Amino acid sequence: MRAIGDWNEQACVDPMLSIAIHDGWSRRWSHAGRLADYVATYFATYLRVVGARMQAEGGAFLAYAVNELVENAVKFGQGGQIEISASVVEDELVLRVASAAPSETAGRYLSVVEEIADGDPLVLFMERVERNAAEGPSAGSGLGLLTMMTDYGARLGWCFDGLDGEDCRVQTMARWPLAESS
Repeated sequence: MRAIGDWNEQACVDPMLSIAIHDGWSRRWSHAGRLADYVATYFATYLRVVGARMQAEGGAFLAYAVNELVENAVKFGQGGQIEISASVVEDELVLRVASAAPSETAGRYLSVVEEIADGDPLVLFMERVERNAAEGPSAGSGLGLLTMMTDYGARLGWCFDGLDGEDCRVQTMARWPLAESS
């Protein structure tokens, strides 16, 4: 098992919401926006208690993050089950998406996320935008992940299990603070 970035295994325990998307769902990817909206709506009541800012911004973060992480799992996975879990842990919203990918694909993804975890998100974001403008959009650029970090202030972590085998379990965690930064 290899953990990268702000991965927190304890944040995966006892989720408030857990959804499994079974084999073949990727053919119906056009419905993912509804799934993302459902997760955001599910947490709306909790976020309303925390405050209006949390309800609006937390809902927007969850909708974007669910859509982005599930899209990545569909794009780079092997078409198998995708697991989504979400919870509030201490003072953070925690979203985790897990799927399986061929080890070769997971290895390329690992290279992208290592660069993101080790770099300055804003600098990397600008580099990706400029590169996409010059060369055209690139699948696997990490732009969606960087958007979560730069626009929403999310902390991201990844866990890769089984890189040496045929298939690798890839988990991505996005953590969003419930309190405003001071």
